[in-house]
Amino acid sequence: MPKDLPTIIFDLGGVYFTDGTDSAITTISERYSVDRQVVTEVFFGEIGTKYRENKISIQEFWRIAKTIWKLENEPTDTLINIWHEGYIPIDGVCKIIKQLKSDGFELLFFSGSTKERVDYLENKYHFLQYFDSGIFSFMVGIRKSTLTVYHYLLEIASNNSENCIYIDNHEKYLVPARQLGMRTILFTTSENLCMTLKDWEIVSKSFF
Repeated sequence: MPKDLPTIIFDLGGVYFTDGTDSAITTISERYSVDRQVVTEVFFGEIGTKYRENKISIQEFWRIAKTIWKLENEPTDTLINIWHEGYIPIDGVCKIIKQLKSDGFELLFFSGSTKERVDYLENKYHFLQYFDSGIFSFMVGIRKSTLTVYHYLLEIASNNSENCIYIDNHEKYLVPARQLGMRTILFTTSENLCMTLKDWEIVSKSFF
């Protein structure tokens, strides 16, 4: 890859895909009358962190989750499907990524997705073909909020940090990237992402 082409790194949930966890929190809370904060704490608290870091199994995660939510009699597969099905590719981002790949950019993913969710989404959407490589939290046992995992990411990238662009829908995950010298984009919409990439002369046209 020519050095003048930056490495572009994409978060998955909330950037490439819709925010399926937020969707699952809403569905579980409303369908089963479980307080939204209680549902959120399972996904983003200690138990969810251990699961994403591959420190507890999927069976253990859902056993604890169902106990906390008092849904012991609900089939685990039903809850898994609610979570996984909330992730849907964002059409505009897919168009941008396909163009970037065609133009020869190195594309990496950087995600806190669980192995089971990745397997589900890859089987359904075959999204990994658009990326050269990347890091999932379960691969390294560290969440995205830890600076160390950003160093791992840079070890994969062909470029140094100053020639990397990281795109995420959460500002807190952009902070460590900037600390290491990367340019960052806070994702809001496909249109705004395309506009920023066009302003930076990464893409030459708008897709919208």
